[in-house]
Amino acid sequence: MKVAIIHYHLEPSGVSRVIERASRELTRRGIAHVILVGKCPRGMTDTMPVRMVEGLAYSDSPLDRQGAEKILDALRASASDALGAPPDIWHFHNHSLGKNRAVPLIVSMLASQRERLLLHIHDLAEDGRAENRANIAECPNLYPLAPQIHYAFINSRDRHHFIKAGLSAANAHLIENPVFNADSIPNTSSNTPNTGALLLCPARGIRRKNIGELILLTQLAPKGTRAAITIAPENPQWLEIHERWKNFCGANRLPVEFAVVDRVAPTTSTDASFESWISHATHFVTCSISEGFGLVFLESHAYGKPLIGRKLPHISHDLAKHGVEHTKLYEKILIPTDWISHESLKRNLESSLTRLWQAWNREPNADAIESTITSIEHDGFLDFGNLPEVLQERVIRKLLDSSHHATPRVLIDGKISPLKPWIDDALIHNHQSQTRQLFEGYSTTAHGEQLVGILNLTLDQKTSTTGALMPDQILKAHLSASEFHFLKSPAAPRIRSIDTSPFRAAIFDVYGTMLDAPAGGVKPDPDADPKLREIIKSFGYKPPESPSNALHAAIRHHHQRSAEEFPEVDLCELWHQILKAPEDCDLKDLIISLETFWHPSRIMPGLENFLNELHDSGIVLGILSNAQINTLPSLGHLANLFEPDLTILSYQHRIAKPSPALFSQLATRLKARGISPKNALYIGNDPNHDIIPAHQKGFQTALFATHTVADTNPFNTNASHDCPTHMFVGWHQT
Repeated sequence: MKVAIIHYHLEPSGVSRVIERASRELTRRGIAHVILVGKCPRGMTDTMPVRMVEGLAYSDSPLDRQGAEKILDALRASASDALGAPPDIWHFHNHSLGKNRAVPLIVSMLASQRERLLLHIHDLAEDGRAENRANIAECPNLYPLAPQIHYAFINSRDRHHFIKAGLSAANAHLIENPVFNADSIPNTSSNTPNTGALLLCPARGIRRKNIGELILLTQLAPKGTRAAITIAPENPQWLEIHERWKNFCGANRLPVEFAVVDRVAPTTSTDASFESWISHATHFVTCSISEGFGLVFLESHAYGKPLIGRKLPHISHDLAKHGVEHTKLYEKILIPTDWISHESLKRNLESSLTRLWQAWNREPNADAIESTITSIEHDGFLDFGNLPEVLQERVIRKLLDSSHHATPRVLIDGKISPLKPWIDDALIHNHQSQTRQLFEGYSTTAHGEQLVGILNLTLDQKTSTTGALMPDQILKAHLSASEFHFLKSPAAPRIRSIDTSPFRAAIFDVYGTMLDAPAGGVKPDPDADPKLREIIKSFGYKPPESPSNALHAAIRHHHQRSAEEFPEVDLCELWHQILKAPEDCDLKDLIISLETFWHPSRIMPGLENFLNELHDSGIVLGILSNAQINTLPSLGHLANLFEPDLTILSYQHRIAKPSPALFSQLATRLKARGISPKNALYIGNDPNHDIIPAHQKGFQTALFATHTVADTNPFNTNASHDCPTHMFVGWHQT
């Protein structure tokens, strides 16, 4: 038997590792074979039977049948030269993934010529890789059928889909990946710290790994817990999402590290190698929403590290047949539906579903949208893992307030319980048993036996004319409402430069822009004094006879002593002085109560939808406003949409608008994110305090008004300002 193994490359990857280990088994068993690839690391051709064939590497280049025939001729020539005769069996890996337009065409040609084929499916374009559609859309006989054509699958779910679509069960084989060498298992020596749990995600931080959920788990874990992802993505689109999460964790001081291997060490006394991170990890964690094989589920046993995280039913089913089980996995993390507005969820779903279906040259109808919404809602809860990143981020921001930590739930075996106690309990368990029997089913020896058995079956079949499985049947299985997943759909286009959008950031004033409130300024207010005194007493302090007079006098005194052109006070500091409160007393709640009564405000109509649309589109949001410690609480949950590093409140800096220093500081913070003022929009309701100083620092500007501006020139008429600006008249006009 002579076998030609074909793949796009032998660069480091899961499929490459399978091919390498299978090759060693075939060599050990005396089976002649050659590996034909388009790209290969230097030196590998000296140690393995590898031949390079031009045209096989990843490519999106258009290619017609004549071009594919030319590559096929090169494959035949290379295989015959290496084997001394044409191959008996052509073993293709991921022929339908869509990484190269030539490969599925070549398979179709070989099938029509009654060649014996083994089509090894590791991943499917139909399963979350819609960007590859163009390379397989026009291929005839993408999934050829004949007695002499066999398929190998690495999980039972994919095998089931193909059999249901028309593939004969006798020609559909489940084959386990060769994870372990027959004579060894990984070194399980451990050097875990006693200072807190270290949750390690030993994987590349691509989108389907569900990074947001790892952050949420770490956020709710006991104090001192930290997490790390070993490798960054290479795909620029996924890398952008990875970097957004990295910046988010940095800005919010969340203990999650990214791309740590060979970059940063787990402790100061060790190195940054993968082995070092494995050794120091207390637990492995997986939040992935889709896996073809699920290597980490096996590695946790091999390395003796307990695994916590998300359970994938088809993976668990396959592993259980070999005795591989984990007790600290959940099916879903549930958050209340009222944490995400229905309008925002539906808008994101419609957008995501439309991108997904259009990627496959289809249009979703209203029934598809409604049935998908129904499928992702669970009795008043949403699965956190099945939310787009922008909505996951919104939930995590809400959980920055520890008072919400008791709300998320976890679904395990059909039962719902609080998530935080589950995490606490899961992290107490810090050892995973190791049994050699678990590894035998995933050894190179076992894989070799399975592979040779399939090859012999393929070789024994009488050849026949070729039919084809309808690709639509596979696609429909993955486009069904029950299979929909935001993180497997095409990501929303991100704003990258001025060429794609005029704005990358939107910075807001608060009072008169986002909050409708009485005219500013603190003045003596005899009518308010009785209630102010009552509030102060309720907090255990002795109020002055006239709290409004006392605060007014304190503000005037501060302004007279300040050397700033535009001085600002800190109400906390002034009320400490007025009430003679101890320095360590926190007066935040008192000030919120006083200001809520004295200067009541309400969120501008339409603002929530406007902010959500901006945030969901990828525009970063910030605040620059004359404000006090009660300002952000007045915005309620909307405050969670704004980036902490882009939130500049006057009381924190003791200077007020229109001070140029505040706008200079904003420009500096945006620059740290790679955003220039010309790509940022500043929105305020006051021409002289908002629009003019922002424009002078290079920002684009927008004047907000709740009614039509009566004055034909709302700007200061005492000076000439070349200040072009947009205008909003109410947030309903977006």
